[in-house]
Amino acid sequence: MKVIFLKDVPETADAGEVKEVKNGFARNYLLPRGLAAPATPHQLQRIKAIEKAAHETRLKFSEEWEVVAEAIAGTTVEVEVRVGPSGRLFGSVTGRAIAEKLTEATGREIDHRQVLLGTAIHEPGDYPVNIRLYRDVQAEVIVSVIPEGYSPEEAAAMATLAEEGLPEALDDTATSDEDKEPEAEPAEASAEPVETGADEEDEKKDEDA
Repeated sequence: MKVIFLKDVPETADAGEVKEVKNGFARNYLLPRGLAAPATPHQLQRIKAIEKAAHETRLKFSEEWEVVAEAIAGTTVEVEVRVGPSGRLFGSVTGRAIAEKLTEATGREIDHRQVLLGTAIHEPGDYPVNIRLYRDVQAEVIVSVIPEGYSPEEAAAMATLAEEGLPEALDDTATSDEDKEPEAEPAEASAEPVETGADEEDEKKDEDA
């Protein structure tokens, strides 16, 4: 089906574009949401008006997202996770978790597809991540993956130890000398003598005499 896009649809088309799309995509998604309309002669005459309105909308959104980009650029987004004895995470940190943190911090809805993470994060540490806020508006943040119960400084030390191949230093079950329970002291010798079998035999002889 040939349609004219009434609004920008990311990774599909900009408002005012005329494209051939699959019938199901048009009928089930684009048309019901008012994102596109069948490319009839009447709609084609509206292209200029549609493009002008879309341009004004883009400028407005760009200005709004530029403010957000300036606010978060270079900031640290902390994500706490559980880790195992080897220092690796139970699971991973994905774009969805980062997007949720950014949504909380900015008050603006940020989708996980806007987080240009690449591959999921599997170890504690600091990771620079680009966030595509709107079209050409991007900002880089530092995602700091911190093991639960640790400070950022301790997390950085754990990440260094993991890189050096010292997983035993990260074992949560390891304890220092101060944490170890004191060894049990040997029991004191009893003040009362313990009767032996020899004493019992002497008593028996006295009875027989």
